[in-house]
Amino acid sequence: MITTTEALTEAVRAAQEAGAVGIDTEFIWDRTYYPTLGLVQIGYPDGHCELVDAPEIEDWSPFAELMSDESVVKILHDAQQDLTILYRACGGYPKNIFDTQRSSGFAGLSSTISLSELLKTLLRVRLDKSETRSNWLARPLSDSQIEYAEDDVRYSTRLMVKIMERAEQLGRKEWILDEMKLYEVESLYEESDPDAEMPRVRGSGSLTNQQRNVLRALGSWREQKARRRNLPRNFILSDDAIVSLLKHPPKTAADIRPMKGLSDRALERNRKYIWEAIQRGMEDDLPALPNGRHNGPAPDDGYEARVDLSLAFIKGACLAAKMDPPLIGNRAEVTALVLEACSAEPERHRLLRGWRGEFCGQHLLSILQGNGSITINAETKLPEYHD
Repeated sequence: MITTTEALTEAVRAAQEAGAVGIDTEFIWDRTYYPTLGLVQIGYPDGHCELVDAPEIEDWSPFAELMSDESVVKILHDAQQDLTILYRACGGYPKNIFDTQRSSGFAGLSSTISLSELLKTLLRVRLDKSETRSNWLARPLSDSQIEYAEDDVRYSTRLMVKIMERAEQLGRKEWILDEMKLYEVESLYEESDPDAEMPRVRGSGSLTNQQRNVLRALGSWREQKARRRNLPRNFILSDDAIVSLLKHPPKTAADIRPMKGLSDRALERNRKYIWEAIQRGMEDDLPALPNGRHNGPAPDDGYEARVDLSLAFIKGACLAAKMDPPLIGNRAEVTALVLEACSAEPERHRLLRGWRGEFCGQHLLSILQGNGSITINAETKLPEYHD
């Protein structure tokens, strides 16, 4: 186990010489706001693995250098969560990332396939997943924990090569490389502004405008305090307590009483701040929420039919080409394009940019503008585009 910055520096140097390494993390996430990193695995092309004892590392700058090194491919499976955790640990913005899960959707497999299923399908390797819920902060690690952790990165390079071989046969190698650039968008790793979001609170449907404002203010305060103290949101103020405060708003700070999800001790510590948040919401002292509305005309009676037609066309194109449909876009993205079809701007619509536009986005736009058509292929029984 790597326990010093000096040893970590050596491992990073070996990774840079290799040119491509598998990366994975093991963490605990039950009584904290942020995941607590227990282990970082590095898998080299020759099958050798290094395990980094995360709690022992004081200086992560060598690993930040690796994550930001554009000359080294970092191979992860379902990369986003691991990349976010690693960015918080070391501060290096990710460059040259290869996600074996997402890229599988370009190679005739699911873009949400598990690592164990992918290894079994492409490399005929079976993983023992018995340590999935292990305590990765306990020391020493057991032999089975070590084997489990190493297996998650031992085959990474072989897996990437296999996926890219299949993608190249289908003419999609460049599409994958284009898609992987999404992990280099720095805003993905910055914390959002709680004031600019509508919090997700169970049981908070059917609210008045004022209640929605109070919900936003309480949610924003809770989020900021949870981050600052590194505690789960419900440890600060539960969803049940927020809903109760919305449905039965206090008239003064003294009117706030202990309730489910707000103990006497927590109330005495936070009464002032809870009351200030309630007042802030009632006074509508909040920035406007980001406008997610489309730029086109208002929805008409037939727009949902056009959305359904568009989704059917996308699914048909994907099935015919052995692409995973969720890679193209979700229903909300398709709906936005449907409503803005007459004046659609590529920079506003992911479906019209890059490989998506080449694969089906431009054809879809042509259909929505009345210039193209969809027919059923007599052999495949799938919808397809015609000029």
